[in-house]
Amino acid sequence: MRNGANGAAAALIRRGEAEAGTWRFRLDEDGWRGLVDALRDDPLPFVGLWSDGRDVHALFLDGGAHPLVASVAPETGRYLGLSSVRPAASLPERCLHDLWGIAAMDARDVRPWLDHGVWTSTWPLGARPGPVSWPPDPPEFRPVPAVARAGGMVQGIGPADGLPQAPGHLRLGLAGGGIAGAEWRLGYAHRGLVARLCGMEPAAAARLAGRAAAGASVAHQAALCRAIEAATDTAIGADAVRCRVILAEIERIATHLHDLSRIGRAAGASALAACCERLREETLHLCGRMFGHRMLMDLVVPGGMLEGDVATIGAVAGQVAGRGDDMLREIRRHLAWPGLAGRVRGCGTLTEAMARALGVGGVVGRASAREDDVRRLEPGYRREWLDSGVRGDGDVAARIDQRLAEIGGSCRMLAAARRDWVPDGAPRSAVRERAGEGIGCAEGPRGAVWYWVRVADGAVQAAFPRDPALAHVAALEHVLDGADPEDADLIVRSFGLSAAAADL
Repeated sequence: MRNGANGAAAALIRRGEAEAGTWRFRLDEDGWRGLVDALRDDPLPFVGLWSDGRDVHALFLDGGAHPLVASVAPETGRYLGLSSVRPAASLPERCLHDLWGIAAMDARDVRPWLDHGVWTSTWPLGARPGPVSWPPDPPEFRPVPAVARAGGMVQGIGPADGLPQAPGHLRLGLAGGGIAGAEWRLGYAHRGLVARLCGMEPAAAARLAGRAAAGASVAHQAALCRAIEAATDTAIGADAVRCRVILAEIERIATHLHDLSRIGRAAGASALAACCERLREETLHLCGRMFGHRMLMDLVVPGGMLEGDVATIGAVAGQVAGRGDDMLREIRRHLAWPGLAGRVRGCGTLTEAMARALGVGGVVGRASAREDDVRRLEPGYRREWLDSGVRGDGDVAARIDQRLAEIGGSCRMLAAARRDWVPDGAPRSAVRERAGEGIGCAEGPRGAVWYWVRVADGAVQAAFPRDPALAHVAALEHVLDGADPEDADLIVRSFGLSAAAADL
């Protein structure tokens, strides 16, 4: 990672008052303003933004390896927004205002995101929730000048048109035979995760986190468990560490197969789609038969793993790894379907610069040459295991190829993890009764998942999840602009967008 401005932004954060070890620091209003100014020239990567009802917190990743949080108390319910210098902060700023009523000054966009005007109160997590006006105001959309100039039209897709798609509204401006502007409207799948996590015991909170995003249950539970373990200074054993690695890679394989099947359907490659669906079903059936849950929920718990699952997890790892070569050979045979290469090559290109600006990581970011994989920060992973590399074209074809490379990498990882593993039979330890704050991460199938928690009196007092879906929403708006309307569904499917994960 480049160290622009000699790491001025990170140094400025660390000059604040340390409030949580060596990773969270409080800035006063002038210090926060200085941080925003420093970020104009410093490439310090932005990860997430949230509130605990009192302060605003911004998470960065210093040196690509060290979580660093800057906190500020909003004066009169306002703070200087980050979106003017970090476009990736725009949607989190809108979420923060909807939930807590704290306004970002100089923000790129101040329209509601989660709140559609039908909640029982506005700013439900704020100190003073506001009244609801009825009837709700209609949603505001950005004007599309090119449509007006060319006499084009605006097409709305979802969420109530009966089509099998995510619960979101995609608004496309159509002019001159192409897409002249794209905008998402989400929030339909909002479930109040932030409010529901508060007051829960750690085990119950981890159970809820496992239902935050389909296809990323292990990632969400592992990230939250790591945050809770850090907050309570709880150490876990080597068996638990290895089991988490294995479950995460099995989940990655299954989710990549799911996303590949949806790409195949959108591209008209029905044989490819059917092949990936069958391979995924075989993997999920094995998980259901061996673990009792097809989606690998509730195996990862604070303190380690559920009792009695160590040997079973090792056996499943061996079975999945043993199918890797045949699985990839079969998928690649169907990828040779005539016309598929021409359909996906050059379609929906996300450049490395845009991926970096919008904070897009995971398989989509790596397909755009952005080296961003937080598995290097997770315990239990070895550097030599992370050998899938990156692709440079950033199009649908690159995202397909990246997923195939990662399926192969995960299978090799499972074989290696099982080969040199001698279980010690102690998969779980008790979570310590200690108050504190913690932050944890996990590389999910679609990108990095982060959790921040504050724990006291044996319960979660405050928490916030960061899923990669919000970054995907922002990137898709950029990528769809100028695309062929017939490719819109294919491009969206290639990102693996989870509307529920974006909606909290």
